[in-house]
Amino acid sequence: MPKPLKSTGIALALLLSAAPDAWAWGTEGHEVVAALAARALTARAAAQVERLLGGPAQAAMIADANWADEIRDQRRETGRWHFVNIPASAPGYDARRDCPRGDCVVVQIGRDLAVLGDRRASRAARAEALRFLIHLVGDIHQPLHTADNGDRGGNDIHLRFRGRDISMHHLWDMQLVEASGRDPIALAGFMAAAVPPATWHAWQSGTPAAWADQSLHLAQSDIYGLTKGRRSVRLGRDYIAREAPVVRIQLARAAARLAWLINRTLG
Repeated sequence: MPKPLKSTGIALALLLSAAPDAWAWGTEGHEVVAALAARALTARAAAQVERLLGGPAQAAMIADANWADEIRDQRRETGRWHFVNIPASAPGYDARRDCPRGDCVVVQIGRDLAVLGDRRASRAARAEALRFLIHLVGDIHQPLHTADNGDRGGNDIHLRFRGRDISMHHLWDMQLVEASGRDPIALAGFMAAAVPPATWHAWQSGTPAAWADQSLHLAQSDIYGLTKGRRSVRLGRDYIAREAPVVRIQLARAAARLAWLINRTLG
């Protein structure tokens, strides 16, 4: 696992405070998850990652962190694998209601794990499953990739932010990660130092359905609790300062769980 600070109090204070000057959850945000997860791989799992992706584990995982987004236009059937639309008013994920055909991020993570762990599968198939896994574990930790209020995951909530019009989804995908830094490796190092060992290990548990529920509850409290059904919102200046630490914690959770899945499957 990453080499964290020994003092839990100091470490959590650092994680919740200002970080060094990622760009978007869709690009650098996913790279942060990949970089931090790679630091926590066992030697055996890292060797398997290197064999499958064709390069040093951390560099290869960062390079492939956004591959699943890059191929969406060519492989339209993969589009629904990046999210699950749980009603914003629901208490949690319901497979029959939210993923009736198994066509959502919750189920797809399980499929990719099965292929990655199948030693009879081709190297190409296992490498593709690993690339999807690196990306989708990040996606399931983005609150608006799990919750929906009839607004296309916040894409139809319009904001006036710093003099320009953007969507709530864009704010969470990009601006809140940008507020934490622009260098994925540096930000991953900062997070590795800030997360106490006990917290890191506690995060390495659960199921994709449980992680989706956690993201849903964040969306309910930190997004839909604010908008109250409105489709046009003007945010206060304190919103970024308040929510950027939440995003950092979600990225770190995603990294801890991604490393756990890869170690368990390949290590």
